[in-house]
Amino acid sequence: MNRSFFALPLLLVVSCASPREKAYQAAVRDYQHSEREVAAYARAEVKQLVTATRVFHATVGRWPQTFMEFGRWVTDTSQPLDLLALDDVTFAALNDGSVQIHYDVNCSRFSTTQYQFTRTGSVNVKPK
Repeated sequence: MNRSFFALPLLLVVSCASPREKAYQAAVRDYQHSEREVAAYARAEVKQLVTATRVFHATVGRWPQTFMEFGRWVTDTSQPLDLLALDDVTFAALNDGSVQIHYDVNCSRFSTTQYQFTRTGSVNVKPK
C-alpha cells in the first residue's frame, strides 16, 4: 500500500495545534520580537556611551570617575547621549590605561506586565 496514504493523516494531526499551543507559540514569537528590539536599543545606547566616554577622556585627559560627573559633562558639552537611557553607569580605570564601564540600560519602556526587560553589562574601553 502507498506510504503517503498513512503519512497524510499523521501530518494533519501534527499540523493542527491546540488553541493553547497556538497561544503559547504566539507569546513566544511576541517575546522574541520584543527581545530583539530591546537588544538593538541597548546596543545603540552602549555605543553612544562608549563614544561619549572616549570624548570625555580626550577632552578632560582622564576617565570619568562617577556617573554624576560624567552626566554633568555630557549635559554641559551637549554630547549626543540620552542620560535617561541609562539607569546607572560605573567607571573603573584600569592599569593598562583603559576603563571598564559597567552599565545598566533603562529598558523599562519595553517592559510589560508579562515581560520585564533589563540590560546590564560591562565593556572595556581604550582611548583612541
